[in-house]
Formats: sequence, structure tokens, C-alpha cells
Amino acid sequence: MSQTETSEGFFEMLWDCDHCGTKGLLGKSQRHCPECGAPQNPDKRYYPTPDQQRAVPGHQYVGADRTCPACGAPMSANGKNCTQCGSPLDGAKEVRGVDERPAAAAAPKRRRRIWPWIVLAIAAIGFAVWFLFIRTREAKVTVAAHRWERAIAVEQFGPVQHAAWRDQVPMGAELPACVRKQRTTRQVPDGEDCHTERHDKKDGTFEQVKKCTPKTRSEPVDDDWCTFMLHEWAKVDENVAKGTGLEPAWPDTPIAPPRRPGAKRETLTLDFGSAGACEVDDATWHKYADGQSVKVEVRARSSEVVCSSL
Repeated sequence: MSQTETSEGFFEMLWDCDHCGTKGLLGKSQRHCPECGAPQNPDKRYYPTPDQQRAVPGHQYVGADRTCPACGAPMSANGKNCTQCGSPLDGAKEVRGVDERPAAAAAPKRRRRIWPWIVLAIAAIGFAVWFLFIRTREAKVTVAAHRWERAIAVEQFGPVQHAAWRDQVPMGAELPACVRKQRTTRQVPDGEDCHTERHDKKDGTFEQVKKCTPKTRSEPVDDDWCTFMLHEWAKVDENVAKGTGLEPAWPDTPIAPPRRPGAKRETLTLDFGSAGACEVDDATWHKYADGQSVKVEVRARSSEVVCSSL
């Protein structure tokens, strides 16, 4: 989102006289100390507190002050000669602004170093997880049996209940019953987040700028959630055959109209007795024989076979 900037006007910077110590002098209006007459030192300028701010009505900004190379007094950017000593200002350097000064180094705080203990705790937890649940060792196990299960879905044509948003309900759906509920959210305008910044213009004034970014909030968007019926083939039962050995068979239970056979599924399992069992693909299932000794990885704690090592 785009940010907007609005100028709230120009205000006087303040400065403190470094000759007599007078404080809170006006950066634009008082180029000399009214107490001792010393010229303003631009390095002593600073932002006022909000209750000290004094506006500069109709201020025309012409650029940052330049420092007179002869006497060091700050002069207007459009000046040709120093009003303090008369010296020409050709090649005079721009004064340094408040925002360009290095920040005062804060006194270092002594902190207790806790990160070594955090690292040690994470390492200890990681080791415990590895030791108890991940650690493996090599072992030999015996294939106790080849177990299999095959199933054929039984389907029947008839009314099947579905649910969808109203615009997703297909033509021909029966008995749609709808309720309102939240489907999504949308972002709606919700005012602005604003803050004020001060920018030292380096001519004895600062500009106060208000910066605002539009903000939004989430608002629920409701729609109709509908329950309806469609006539279609659907699974109502399953014929299952189970057994052991290397010759699995499909169930031979007949499926008569008005029903029909549907999708088939097959599960092949290598049984390792007390070392557990693994569901595998056809190639792995036929790779081993009953009673064969197999070198695999097992869990160090439970001695169960790591199936991915087959």
C-alpha cells in the first residue's frame, strides 16, 4: 500500500551557546547569542520538545546552511559573503545536520550469556530423540511369512449425498438444502496508521512530516453451503480375500445386479515375527522367500525392522 506524506510545516531548531552556556536559543531567528553575542555553532543545534516547538510561518527553504571558512559562522545557502566577517563563501562546506551526527555510544550492558545453555539443551534433546527413536543397528531377521489381502469394491447405483457451495452444485442435483456460513474473507479499508517524523533542514529549521499508510481489516464473506443428492455409482460394500503364501487370489464372491464390481486394492506384507512387519510393493514381496535370513536395519531400542532398509 502506498504511503502518503503531508508536511505539517517548518519549526525552529534550538541551540545552546558554547561560550556562555545560554540554552534553548532559536536556530533560525537567533544566529548570535543574545547574552554574549557569540555566533551560533551549528553543531549545537537540536530538536525541541513538542511544547518548545515554534513554527516558522511562510518559511521558504533555500538549502542547508554553509559554514564560513573564515569565522565558522553558519550562513544561508543563498549568501555570497559571510554576514559575520565578510569573507566570501565560495567553496564553503555545508553544515552537518542532527541526523548526520554519530549517535552517542551507549554504555555496554553486562548480560549473562545464556545462549551456550540453550545450545546445550537443544543438543541434549536432539541426542535423546536420536537415541530413543531414530538410532538403528544392523541385524539379521527371518522372513516368517508372506501375507496378502485383496479386495474388490461393491458398487450400487442410487442417491448419494454431497455438499458444496451453491455455485458448485451441479445441474440435476436433488433436494438442495443450504445454510449460510463463512466461505472466505476480504480486506476492507480500516483507517490509517500514521506517525510524525522530523527532518533537520540544516538551515536552523526542521520540517515536520506526517506519514500515513492505509490499513485494512479482515471481514468474513458468507455464502450458501448446500447439501444435495446425486444418482451415481457408489461403494456400498467390499469383498475381501486374505491369506499367506506367494500366490494371492482375488475374492470369488459373485457380485450380481443391481450391483457391480468397483475398484480393486491389494496389500502385500512381509512378516518378520517379533521384529514386526512391513507393507511392501510387489517386487520386494517376491524378492524374499519364507524362512530366508535377511540383513536389515532395525530400531536399536525396539529391534523392529526399518522397512526402508529392505
